[in-house]
Amino acid sequence: MHCEELHTKVLQRTYFDSFDWRIYCAGGVIEEEIGTSGVSLRWRNVVPIETFGNISINKKIRFVWDLPVCSLRERLEPILDVRALLPLLCMNCQAHGLIVLNKDKKTVARLSIEENRILGSTKSKSLKLPAILYAESVKGYDTVFKEILQVIDQQLALEVDDQGMVQRAMAAVELQPASYSSNLNLLLSPETHIEVVMRNILLRLLEMMQVNERGIRSNLDSEFLHDFRIAVRRSRTALGQIKGVLPHKIWVRFSRKFEWLGEITGPTRDLDVYLLNFVAYKKSLPLPVRDDLDPFYYFLMKHQTIEHKKLVMHLESARYIKMTAAWLAYLKAPLSERTTLPNAHCSTLDVANSRIWHMVRRVVKEGEAISASSPPGDLHQLRKSCKKLRYLMDFFRSLYPTEEINKLINTLKLLQNKLGQYQDIHIQIASLETYRTQMKSESGAADRTLVAIDIVIQTLEQRQSHVRKMFKSRFAAFAEIKNRVAFRRLFKPKIQKDTLFQ
Repeated sequence: MHCEELHTKVLQRTYFDSFDWRIYCAGGVIEEEIGTSGVSLRWRNVVPIETFGNISINKKIRFVWDLPVCSLRERLEPILDVRALLPLLCMNCQAHGLIVLNKDKKTVARLSIEENRILGSTKSKSLKLPAILYAESVKGYDTVFKEILQVIDQQLALEVDDQGMVQRAMAAVELQPASYSSNLNLLLSPETHIEVVMRNILLRLLEMMQVNERGIRSNLDSEFLHDFRIAVRRSRTALGQIKGVLPHKIWVRFSRKFEWLGEITGPTRDLDVYLLNFVAYKKSLPLPVRDDLDPFYYFLMKHQTIEHKKLVMHLESARYIKMTAAWLAYLKAPLSERTTLPNAHCSTLDVANSRIWHMVRRVVKEGEAISASSPPGDLHQLRKSCKKLRYLMDFFRSLYPTEEINKLINTLKLLQNKLGQYQDIHIQIASLETYRTQMKSESGAADRTLVAIDIVIQTLEQRQSHVRKMFKSRFAAFAEIKNRVAFRRLFKPKIQKDTLFQ
């Protein structure tokens, strides 16, 4: 047997994923390859190398909707959703393609030797990786292929890749896959004092806020701000639901500061949502008038840019920097051995049971009070109670049997989703009416654009009415007997402590 070289290719490969590693968690990686034949984008597995989709491109792809309509886009859309693709690694590669021939000059194996260099911000920071051999058998020559692998192992200073070049490269630069998740993933002990757990929860939430700041400032995608706001809301829930654990002055001070964070992040998030919904707005219009809505898109973009700049100024302000530094310092300060806080030494399980059971009963009570004539504010209040319940269940999830609590959380999610749809539509209708007036006064918008906005509002009102009609059945599904029994069995305190943490 002998080898013949077929070609040598010089390539540049860049590997992408979302900030929260959605592609990696789905078992793959996005690879952009630039070579003499052009630029291609492929979604492939990490190990073994298996391509799920491949397409030639002529522009930079940031979001999945930047791709042309194709099977690759269709498969990636539910995974990436609205998250941007961000570069993880960039490498220069020399790939030497070879074939192994037997004495009859028939191809019995295909080989590729790759020499890769990870590029840094400057050439001096590039990192050369060990050469890797990829070996592929040819049908009918499995026995010969095993012999070839033995020769490679014993005689050549090359390693057959069984880990994946991307994995090796990430390890070389100490890039940890799946290092960020918006899930809390807390492992709690039921007997630990709630004072300790409370600080751990709030530290984790502060960490989530801070890790998303760069993405917010750079406006990389809308989910950085979304995750930041969720961390803020979770922090407010922890402060509001678990009382008597922090000193009153600290509780008052930071409750107000987190309320401020909710206020300053709201306008940008609202405009992000309207921009994300814009395609749906257009599709809701009759085909002949869809393009009449385009000026509204540029209006939203203009104001999103304005509000985003204001938000960045807030995040770079002395007020925000001092707040996060003071919060971090307090949360990391040593605990007092002789605390006078009334609930600091309660067990975590007692707190979890008491607060979750309290919120379960509140959700059921508020839901049962809602009738066909109830104002939208009542549904909004129920939605807020559901969020608080959900956050509490997320905080203390690890204290309960996984299957049981996950089932109840999923049941709650279904109710939350319906309430969220209703409230979101309610807010959108009010905001679109405000934006319509504002757009008319700012730029003298054309009548056809104003009419298009009116049609969108009418369509939303019809959807809102439909969602409202579905509320009763969705709440009934949540509050049915089997779920009430499950909530009671899992969370109801053995000794009633409904006054705890009021």
